[in-house]
Amino acid sequence: MTIYANQEDLKFGLKHEAIIKEMLDDMYSDTNYKVEYHSWKFSSFDFKIVDENNNIVHEYELKTRRIKSTTYPTLMFGETKLNYAQSQYKKRGGRFSVLWYCINDKKLLEWEWNPNIKDYENGYGQNKVRHEKEKKCIHVSTDIMTEIIYE
Repeated sequence: MTIYANQEDLKFGLKHEAIIKEMLDDMYSDTNYKVEYHSWKFSSFDFKIVDENNNIVHEYELKTRRIKSTTYPTLMFGETKLNYAQSQYKKRGGRFSVLWYCINDKKLLEWEWNPNIKDYENGYGQNKVRHEKEKKCIHVSTDIMTEIIYE
């Protein structure tokens, strides 16, 4: 893979992060919560919602996909994201969601991890465009996701 491909992927991701950040800002505008980017470049989740005491109450990971939301019966993310959520939940509680922005039909889907219910499947997946090796992933049925409508 070329450096160019990495840079294009980075630009693609950052562009859509900015769109979703604006949407989250709107969602939380009438609350005492503030939406922030995680400041560490290698954070497991992209956004954090903090209260007036700067405690993290909800974290969001954004996965932008060049597909329609109906292309596959499940959408996936790396297992390390779930491991992070489980670890942080044990330390401080909070909520953890994965957002999939499917650009071919401009749909934003959310799945919120529930520590009391296993509503996902462990499996494997890979980014074939980047020629990555297969890795452990979490597969979530699109049937149980919530579509977030925004303008």
